[in-house]
Amino acid sequence: MIFTLYSLSSLVAWLTVLLVGLFVFFSNWTAKTNRVFLLLSISIAVWVSGCFMESTCNDPGLNVWIDKFLYTGAAFAPTAFLYSILIIINKAKKRNKIILLSCLCSLVFLFFNLFFRSIYIPAVTHRISFRYIASPGPVWYLFILFFTCATFYGLFELHIERNKSIGRRKTQLTYLFIAYLIVIIAALFYLLLVFNIETPPVDNFLVIVYSFMMAYAILKHHLLDIEIVIKRGLVYSVLTGFNTGIFVSLIFVGNYFFSGITGYNSLWSSVIGAFVIAMIFQPLRDIIQNIVDRTFFRARYNYQQILNKYSHTLAQPMADLSRFARIAPYLLTKSMKLSGSSVMVLDRATHNYVVRAGEREGRALEGTVVPETSALVKELMKQEKGFSLEEIMDLEKNASEKDKKHYQEVLEAMKALKSVLIIPSISEGQYFHKATLLSTINLSRKLSEESFSREDVEFLRTLANQAAISIEYAFILEELQRNQKQIIQSEKLATIGITTAGVAHELKNPLTYLHTLGQILPMKWQDKEFMESVIKLLPTETQRMQLIVEGLLDYSRSRELMLKPLDVSTVTDKGLALLAYEIRKQRVEVETNYEHKKNTLGDPNRLMQVFMNVIANAVQAMGEAGGDLTITTKDEGTCVVVMVTDTGPGMSKEQQTRIFDSFFTTKEEGTGLGLPISKKIVEEHHGSMEVESKEGKGTTFTISLPAAA
Repeated sequence: MIFTLYSLSSLVAWLTVLLVGLFVFFSNWTAKTNRVFLLLSISIAVWVSGCFMESTCNDPGLNVWIDKFLYTGAAFAPTAFLYSILIIINKAKKRNKIILLSCLCSLVFLFFNLFFRSIYIPAVTHRISFRYIASPGPVWYLFILFFTCATFYGLFELHIERNKSIGRRKTQLTYLFIAYLIVIIAALFYLLLVFNIETPPVDNFLVIVYSFMMAYAILKHHLLDIEIVIKRGLVYSVLTGFNTGIFVSLIFVGNYFFSGITGYNSLWSSVIGAFVIAMIFQPLRDIIQNIVDRTFFRARYNYQQILNKYSHTLAQPMADLSRFARIAPYLLTKSMKLSGSSVMVLDRATHNYVVRAGEREGRALEGTVVPETSALVKELMKQEKGFSLEEIMDLEKNASEKDKKHYQEVLEAMKALKSVLIIPSISEGQYFHKATLLSTINLSRKLSEESFSREDVEFLRTLANQAAISIEYAFILEELQRNQKQIIQSEKLATIGITTAGVAHELKNPLTYLHTLGQILPMKWQDKEFMESVIKLLPTETQRMQLIVEGLLDYSRSRELMLKPLDVSTVTDKGLALLAYEIRKQRVEVETNYEHKKNTLGDPNRLMQVFMNVIANAVQAMGEAGGDLTITTKDEGTCVVVMVTDTGPGMSKEQQTRIFDSFFTTKEEGTGLGLPISKKIVEEHHGSMEVESKEGKGTTFTISLPAAA
């Protein structure tokens, strides 16, 4: 038995091409493409295994049978080659006659190989430096013609389809074209030997290159549409097994050459060889692992690590849709190295989708509007998982005349959004009562010009699904905020309704005075004593009316929070003026102790609601028996503190723990929203509101507000 570098290369070629074929087959054995590719792999494997046997066997008679075995695989190689290409480019049905003719030719040459060797390959005639070579008969030249026509026609069809394709499809077909061209060159190197043209023994090495290129294209670019769910551990286990096989072979070869040189064969030589190889095994394994990381995993894992790091930010419930719209394009553009991206969000008021934010190319799209009735939105709802530009182009190409216009509109919309991939966030929750498109992530091309891989798309879909929760939460919160404003306004109106009679009564006295004054003023214009009383009373009455009217306006206004420096006593005075009638009616004595010197930073409209609520509650708590109401203010550090104390019945500890809970009330006609709303308003001012009470001894509400700088 002769063992050379050529025979070792044929053994490795046999192993790699068979592993790739089996991997493709078991990835989806029901697919015709995968089954035909396995047939091609087996044909090549039979060929290179024949090369291995012919290079190690020194018996011409035995090599005749080996050659017979080799050409059994070779007979089907052109058909499998052509068929696999036509299936991959979706032309198998259109070229079925060519495929049938090719199958027939393969069967004919198999028949000649098995039964008429004398006119096909009569004998294995001579040995060159590294193997035996067959002697061709007349039929063999016909086989070469068949081989040439089938392979070059297949490459021609593949080249045409590749030129028409774009994106990932073009990348896939490019790798396939190069890999198939390499394996054809490998076959040509072998066939030249038959013509007595001695070429370098590189045919098996080219088959190894072909196998690794196919593996690379499958793993990185999803050639043959194989769904890869791959773990590093699995890859490394396969590599370890492959490395082990190589090292065992090297031990065998080293021992063989050692025996040939020294004539001495010993177990110790194998042990020493194994030890030496073991020393270099781990470093070599690490090198291979690093190559695999850089080739298959690094780019993918790098950006996914970045996205995983920030995905919790994108998936967190947000009250601000604009924040989500800004974060998503920034992270995606940065981590995936895109030429641009943008986020489009549903505007429920106008029933349109609006680009809220973008990065790079997407920045110019901000404000772009896509109607809810557009073809793009309809297609997104139909496909649910999103689509790429090339997928829509394929659909448009194969669509009926009726659907062509629809897909053309989708293409125009995608181009307007500068997107090659759109991923939707669709809500299936009960809040919208039906499936609703909430937003889209619009991605432009990668700067590297690579296509989006399946892992890219799956990861983005997961991200979009997480984002749907966040966006839905924001919509719900927006609605709650609108409802809250309505509730606050309703609470205000309810309080105004209660105080209306009192306000009317409070305004009636000064108005009656002014009316009377207007009647008698002409008659007593010269009366000095009368004029002095008018000068004394008129400013007081008009100031009282102004205080009531301003208080009523401040209380009833609904506007955004506007903080400005103000004297807290002016707000409490307006509240007391509005409630003056109720205070007198309930026989409550009011005492004000304004000891503060600082202004507070507040919104008079919102604070008016707080003090009106607290004062009204205190008055109502004291009931018909009346009591004392004391309002005390003071400066305390960086805060202005307002304490409202009553001499009512007080509250139990349980009531105190629940007093700020929504809808908790001790009044028969109360809503239970006044104090929770008041507390929220104070917290909006970055202040605090607390209650202290003892049963039978009254209650004190303490409101702390930040002082103005």
